[in-house]
Amino acid sequence: MPLEVRPLELADFATLIGHADAGEPGDDLVAPPCPVSWPVKTREEAQLRARCHFTWQRQRFLEDPSVRYVKVVDTTGTSTTSTDPGAGNDDATAREEEESDEIVAVARWHFYPNGYDYEREKHWEMAPSKLSDSDAAAAACDYYPPPNFNVALHNHILGFRDVFRPQWIPSDKPAWVLMHCVTRPRHRRRGAAGMLVRWGQEQAREMPGGEGGGGVAAYLEAGVQGAPVYERSGFAGVGEARIVDLSGFEGAPVKEFRMRNMQWLP
Repeated sequence: MPLEVRPLELADFATLIGHADAGEPGDDLVAPPCPVSWPVKTREEAQLRARCHFTWQRQRFLEDPSVRYVKVVDTTGTSTTSTDPGAGNDDATAREEEESDEIVAVARWHFYPNGYDYEREKHWEMAPSKLSDSDAAAAACDYYPPPNFNVALHNHILGFRDVFRPQWIPSDKPAWVLMHCVTRPRHRRRGAAGMLVRWGQEQAREMPGGEGGGGVAAYLEAGVQGAPVYERSGFAGVGEARIVDLSGFEGAPVKEFRMRNMQWLP
């Protein structure tokens, strides 16, 4: 089945929310660490998580100038023909519905032309302990936080990840940063993640401003198990793997996990 990389569009967020309406709970494109901090077992739990998560992502799409969302779509497409029962005459129409290209993976790249500023950017990743009326997710989430969302665990994981960025992502030169890259479980092992990684590398390679005037470095964090995906695309580890301690959080599915800082040079 042919796959193709395209820019994610504003209308796509409704599609991403709709993934939770069919299939197994969790067969969607909700980004880490939600599978750890916000696990779902039922359709209703998955739908609520998708509405909240992608409403926040949509807000970032609209308000964060650094963001570059991209998607991988399966361009195969199918069509079905159905009879319109409301036609009410001998010319009852046959309605052919063309299935739109299915979104199988998404990535959120960021470009920082003047370098990454942790103090300016850190608020984007933190989940609120409660929603105010002005929060974009207030209308989308029936109730918040749901009992299966460990907000403190979520913020601990992302806060631990982000606080180290000033030590290894430059604050005084252009940088591309891959914040998340997610493939729907049913479409894994088809190469979609690699396509999204290479898209960012191509943007960085073609951009002036790096060492020697050509190309810009790219950065990401990866779990140790996922690191080989990025190594195949030319990323290399920066420093030692870091251990994220989760032992103090009741209900955490694991006690710790290892994270790698990774860099790619054009």
